[in-house]
Amino acid sequence: MVRNFIFFFFCLLFGNAISQVYSFRDSASNGQALYKIKEYQSALSSYEQARELQKNVKMSAAEKAKLDIELGQAAFRLKDFEKASAYFQNACQQESDPIKRSALFRNMGNTAMQQKNIDQAIEYYKEGIKLNHKDAELKYNLSQALRQKHNEGNNESPEEKRKNKGKTDNKTERELSQKNNSEKTKSPYSFEEEQKRKILNDLLRKEAETRRRIEKKQSNPSPNSKDW
Repeated sequence: MVRNFIFFFFCLLFGNAISQVYSFRDSASNGQALYKIKEYQSALSSYEQARELQKNVKMSAAEKAKLDIELGQAAFRLKDFEKASAYFQNACQQESDPIKRSALFRNMGNTAMQQKNIDQAIEYYKEGIKLNHKDAELKYNLSQALRQKHNEGNNESPEEKRKNKGKTDNKTERELSQKNNSEKTKSPYSFEEEQKRKILNDLLRKEAETRRRIEKKQSNPSPNSKDW
């Protein structure tokens, strides 16, 4: 009797686990089918259901990354860029393949561009290129982001330019002040010390001139001198 109960209990647990696996696969497959027909909101719901079921299913890191990528793509299509970025980042943490990670950095960069976060997008594109320098799309996206950043800098309003110039001028003044203070600390000017240095230099110069005249006279004796 006890043996039969134990057998029934394990069958129930095994059956429940199998059921969860099938439920996960069904939800993920439904999400993929709905995404293909551009039903992005329904696709996102199915993917999120699959992600909830994923907690009870044994999966590899690569499989988890794949689901997060699909979630991110659906959220991106719905213009929910904050959610898309979070899913892409989760996938990047799970993924170990450098080529796939570079594609994720491209997705994260594209999402950051949509969020008007150009500096962050540039960093993502650069990280992606480090992993896969042959990715032409990554390089193109990086060049576009850099160009947009440059153009935005040139399109500053006169007021913004004045503010930025004021910041630069203030910074320059602080740097000059610090430099002057440093020089004063290193060698404070003293009029008396300067005069002493000048007198000493004059004496040394005169001494050197006198020594040269004596040496010249000794080496060239006068023809009228007597040999006593």
